[in-house]
Amino acid sequence: MEFGGTTVNMLELIEDIRRRAEITPRLTAVRFGDDVVTYRDLDQAIASYGTVTDRHGMSQDAAFHAGLIHCVPSLTRIDGAAERNQVMSEIVAWLGRELGGDGGRHLRAVS
Repeated sequence: MEFGGTTVNMLELIEDIRRRAEITPRLTAVRFGDDVVTYRDLDQAIASYGTVTDRHGMSQDAAFHAGLIHCVPSLTRIDGAAERNQVMSEIVAWLGRELGGDGGRHLRAVS
């Protein structure tokens, strides 16, 4: 899946979030507006939604996005689908910055 010009394998991204949650659970994964989410909280939300999405035959991508929105509710207040999709793409690119062998994009923050 391509986000912000970067191809990200969502299963690989979810696994990386899980690994980071085990190693550095309190490290900030995403900061958007006043919302701050740690790798532990994001991993727990994805896992929780994963149970639901599995039961209904939905992908892990859906669990990731539901978990992210659960942890970063200010994402729902972005006006316009194009702008919201752009922000989500930037967050995915940030989280997957070290995946895929391209050395990352060195994105510092998502505002």
